[in-house]
Amino acid sequence: MGKLNANAESTNPTPNSEYVIEDYANILSDNTKQIILNQDKKYQQTETKPQIVVMTVKSTGDLSIADYADKLLENDRWKFGKKGLDNGTLILFAQNGGKNNVRISTGYGVEGILPDGKTNQILQNNKSLLKSSNSSEVDNGLQQTFQDVASIVSKEYANKSVKDAKATMQANQRKKYTTWVLLFILLGIVGVIIYYLKKNNNDDNNHHNHYGGGSGGGDNGFWTGALIGSLLGSGGSRSSGSDFGSFGGGDSGGFSDSGGGGDFGGGGSDI
Repeated sequence: MGKLNANAESTNPTPNSEYVIEDYANILSDNTKQIILNQDKKYQQTETKPQIVVMTVKSTGDLSIADYADKLLENDRWKFGKKGLDNGTLILFAQNGGKNNVRISTGYGVEGILPDGKTNQILQNNKSLLKSSNSSEVDNGLQQTFQDVASIVSKEYANKSVKDAKATMQANQRKKYTTWVLLFILLGIVGVIIYYLKKNNNDDNNHHNHYGGGSGGGDNGFWTGALIGSLLGSGGSRSSGSDFGSFGGGDSGGFSDSGGGGDFGGGGSDI
């Protein structure tokens, strides 16, 4: 992973008094900022206190937007969401010379409701606006992206107790780990099947060669490929479903007056 460059406004941002809005690229309209602030005020009145931070920067330097977001969330200034629930979400926009990269990064506590497939869908739905060269359209795209994320977070946390939210988060974590265990088991089964198919194929070849016959490996290769595709396809569909997140990232940093100390690493998507 590359180093952050010296451009402090975009690579080493310091939380301001609003905290959930960091508009270093001067993209967000007053209307969009107010929508974000009003939603955060509502969240702070709940027991679970989730947070969605929207940040715009001019450049991520020599880092990809995913690496930049991970680096940012490792900083002690950026620990949002409620501690123990890890229910923070970061929506990061980077101009990057007109590329308009956008990433949604999720805390551990929201990866069950915002898995990679869902965050990618949200970004794809708003891609035409987010990738526009018109700043007003980009602002509209970020506002819509925020509202799409907020609608999902609100359903999960608006009226839930901390106890219930922790139980849900732990259940999602168990599902995630179970999914990966199943995938490893499937891969192990595939490996064993491949071994025996190859062994049988070699035995057949030796038998045919001994009597002057041809190779019979084509059929085995076809069925091996079909079997692998079937097994991996079924495993992949389990891992990318709406109940599962993905591994990745590290712990976030913190701004305890506004953020609550939530950890990141739940996953995310970018365009």
